[in-house]
Amino acid sequence: MSKNARINQLVEELFELTRGYKHEYVTLEHLLLVLIRDEEIEDLLVDLEKDPKIILENVELFLEKEIDKISDDSSDFEPKKTAMLERVFQRALTQAMFSGRHDLTPLDIFLSILSEENTPALHFLDGITRDQAVNLSQSMDDFDTPGTSIDTKPNKQDRILNKYCDNLNELAFHGKIDPIIGREAELEAIVQTVARRKKNNVILVGESGVGKTAIAEGLACLINEDRVPEVISHNTIYSLDIGALLAGTKFRGDFEERLKEVLDALESRSDAILFIDEIHMIMGAGSAGSGGMDIANLLKPALQKGKLRCIGSTTYEEYREKFEKDKALNRRFHKVDIVEPSVEDAKRIVRASIPAYELFHELVFEKQAMDGAVDLTHQYWHNRQLPDKAFDVLDAAAARQQLLPQEDRKSIIGLDEVRYEVAKMTRIPVDQLVLTKDSEYKKEKPVDIEAVVKKKVFGQDDAITRLADSIYIAKAGLKDPQKPVGCYLFTGPTGVGKTETAKQLSDAMSMELVRFDMSEYQERHSVAKLIGAPPGYVGYGSGGQGSGLLVNKLEEHPNCILLFDEIEKAHPDISNVLLALMDNGMISNSEGKSVSARNAIIILTSNLGARDAEKNMIGFGDNTNTSASDEAVKRYFSPEFRNRLDATVKFTKLNKTLMKRVTKKFMGDLSDMLKPRSIKLAYSADVLTWLTDNGFTETMGARPMARLINEQIKKPLAKTLLFGDNVTNVHIEIIDDKIAIHTT
Repeated sequence: MSKNARINQLVEELFELTRGYKHEYVTLEHLLLVLIRDEEIEDLLVDLEKDPKIILENVELFLEKEIDKISDDSSDFEPKKTAMLERVFQRALTQAMFSGRHDLTPLDIFLSILSEENTPALHFLDGITRDQAVNLSQSMDDFDTPGTSIDTKPNKQDRILNKYCDNLNELAFHGKIDPIIGREAELEAIVQTVARRKKNNVILVGESGVGKTAIAEGLACLINEDRVPEVISHNTIYSLDIGALLAGTKFRGDFEERLKEVLDALESRSDAILFIDEIHMIMGAGSAGSGGMDIANLLKPALQKGKLRCIGSTTYEEYREKFEKDKALNRRFHKVDIVEPSVEDAKRIVRASIPAYELFHELVFEKQAMDGAVDLTHQYWHNRQLPDKAFDVLDAAAARQQLLPQEDRKSIIGLDEVRYEVAKMTRIPVDQLVLTKDSEYKKEKPVDIEAVVKKKVFGQDDAITRLADSIYIAKAGLKDPQKPVGCYLFTGPTGVGKTETAKQLSDAMSMELVRFDMSEYQERHSVAKLIGAPPGYVGYGSGGQGSGLLVNKLEEHPNCILLFDEIEKAHPDISNVLLALMDNGMISNSEGKSVSARNAIIILTSNLGARDAEKNMIGFGDNTNTSASDEAVKRYFSPEFRNRLDATVKFTKLNKTLMKRVTKKFMGDLSDMLKPRSIKLAYSADVLTWLTDNGFTETMGARPMARLINEQIKKPLAKTLLFGDNVTNVHIEIIDDKIAIHTT
């Protein structure tokens, strides 16, 4: 923007401001208010050790309270210039002409105001003299020399960099940046690239939380400590503040002018390195619309010359979607992948950085708590990266103490507090957060799954034992941690307790039961319901259910039992989708979003071969078993699918003795339903016998019994409870080979 354009813009703002206040005359105070908002004058006031914001507030208060407003409500009136205002502009113009310049600058006008006497504007400037202002902008002789511009102030570059950038070296010197631990290979790649003659720019790419920003900040710490190669030992790293760069750029050209000043200041320094965090944000930033110049386009020439060295950071997703698509910009950067640090490296990072957290929270973290935060988050929190997730847990554990009364707060954070925060963030019960590789992490004895489930599911002891043993192996840490807790196929006739076992297992392990009825997934296109619609189809990119029911449920309940009921009814493509889930405990939707199932138990139920089975199968056999059920399973499921199952658990038919126990359980459930209403249920022994004799069907299992109880007992009882008198006792007996219900 030319100087004439700047002045014209200033005059427009001056009259617009006066009209906004509804003042009849344009005064020096109006002019001062507009000048203070100019970057050049604002910087000058800062150099004079004056606070521009305070001056601005005082002038605004004066204009609002001390000057009368006109009564005319019309917005098209034209304010009048005062003689003092015209005198200030005339003096400024004369000063510029004597300096050999034909254009006015905001500084000329500001100096002219300082030449006035007995005006409120001078009072707000708090004793600033014209000589002070001139000496700071440049020496008096230089200012009066023809052809000399105010843009050549010696401290202007420093002021620009301080305004729009953060000096990481300075922050590191004052201890406001955590030191870097490890990352030797990544630092070597950065230093090697920065030392090039051209294309000496680095882009750090990695998942959120792996420490990309920390590497750049840590490099500044290493420079301060003189622990870097000589080639960058005297360099200064400046972090670009894009928000400050964009703030207040109301007019076209303001942003470009600011950025050009920053780039010129950086290029003039051979020791400067620019760091842009979240560098993908420069794509489109500052553009005023179609064809406008954004930060990326303005950076390209400077990067190509090699005079400007830059370090950027972004995620893989943003790199692919935004940065990589600009080939001209991408080829000017050398890509360095930042991977998640190992568990041991993460522990070292946490130990080195934790003093800052201890100082902030005024407490101490035990070593066991720090190591436990890394180990527990690594094992159970799979959608976040180390070391960021470990710091989140430790910070949250310390912050929680602030919520407690003063007398209950702890001064030392131990493993128990860390376990609680991990359980809260991962929605996994605390008693299941056990790191068995180190005995000191053990918390309490786990639940006896086998005993609990056998109390509720009858006649399937062998199946339950097989299932429990497999789960114990996983919980003991003797299973591949990259796989789900267990993958099981339940086979057997209908109504023998396959689904019920999954429900009771869910209760015993305090895990959410997520059930998918495979009869809803018989069509090929129904696969999209689980993992989301593919690109180009309805629902893609819409979020919610469009992202896939299975993916969403795993994200909501990472510690769950996934029950795929009657898997043989689903389209065969469903089995292919489940292969990845069972193989590495991860599944991705159509949009590339991945979720973990490594804390989940996968159960598939099937009635395959039940119709053709000629005998009960209580044992589990081996790969040579040729039963009807085994043959049906082999025909339906591919070898690679069966090979990923931890066990095929066979459920046997129920005999009459077992059915009597099932009947007793059903009646117990009915009694539990009545207890909240203060109704006691009693029944004679022959009721169980009658129900067993009339409800037992060898081929149908327990479901006919449930229907019989519903028809013979629940239906008449419901009518009595709804339409009869108040009931406190219910007695059931057999009279003339029929169910008789008595209520009192």
